[in-house]
Amino acid sequence: MRLFAYHVTMNSMTLASRKLPSLTTCIALFLLVLLLESGCGTLRGAAIRDVADLFSDPSGSRVFVEDDDPELIRDALPFVLKMYETLLASEPEDRNLLLATANGFVTYANAFVHAEAERSEEFDYRRAQHLRQRATKLYLRGRNYALAALTLDYPDFETKLQKDPQWVLQDLSSKDVPLLFWAAAGWAGAISADLNNMSLVAELPIAEAMMRRALDLDEDFESGTIHEFFIAYEGSRSEAMGGSAERACEHFDRAVALTRGKKASPYVSLASSVAVRKQDFKMFKDLLRKALAIDPNAMPEWRLANTLAHEKARWLLDHSPQLFLDYEETES
Repeated sequence: MRLFAYHVTMNSMTLASRKLPSLTTCIALFLLVLLLESGCGTLRGAAIRDVADLFSDPSGSRVFVEDDDPELIRDALPFVLKMYETLLASEPEDRNLLLATANGFVTYANAFVHAEAERSEEFDYRRAQHLRQRATKLYLRGRNYALAALTLDYPDFETKLQKDPQWVLQDLSSKDVPLLFWAAAGWAGAISADLNNMSLVAELPIAEAMMRRALDLDEDFESGTIHEFFIAYEGSRSEAMGGSAERACEHFDRAVALTRGKKASPYVSLASSVAVRKQDFKMFKDLLRKALAIDPNAMPEWRLANTLAHEKARWLLDHSPQLFLDYEETES
């Protein structure tokens, strides 16, 4: 049994972020490679800073999040991620660049690697295990970049976080929410992908504390993305493990309100967590049908997110017999 169905929610919420690069940014990155090889230190440093500034431009994500071809985005992201790391090798303390890199690695791990691992499990267990291991590494890579950025403003942040999360997190402010979110999302994602790693699982309270602090500071961050996380987090765990179907439903209601019912992922997340845990096939089917009824083109900024959520919804419906013990009876 999974600890929580984290990646179901994250498939959409990560790609709704506004830190992925535009085509203009990618062209600038290509030109930057030439500059990096030029040997001109002054010119190289200025170019890196200019390109890094592009990552904070909200319009920069449109080329990615408004796309309706997940495979195209999946194939494009590895190049972008390595270019981020190329930039960071020269500007390791650029906060915007660290945030963009953290976002990118967690997004790629969740939306493409972890999701593929789940779908491979029934027919190729060995490949699924390989993909889970890879997802864990990518999640942690993203988490580490976010923690590095937080350490710029809060010396010894990670060390203090391990000792007393509540104490160190109280000093953070709303400006730190994006970094808090990606650090916690990467941490929780790694745990979800590698539940046999007990030392990593033991760190779940730290990730939870970070996400709850982010929620306290900015509960409507990225139109309810943090609430989406908690739908899965609360809904996939039993009460004995600290979960709560009631709290998951509260987060669902808030996420739907913040997205005006035009984002499919909250419905998919509640279906795959609470409905499955309660073995309520009617609830499951109704939620997924509502998700599939959402037009991906209605909100261009969520087109890719909704396309991915639709893929997940259809996969879940196809696998209903494996998810519900009394499927034949409940189907009628």
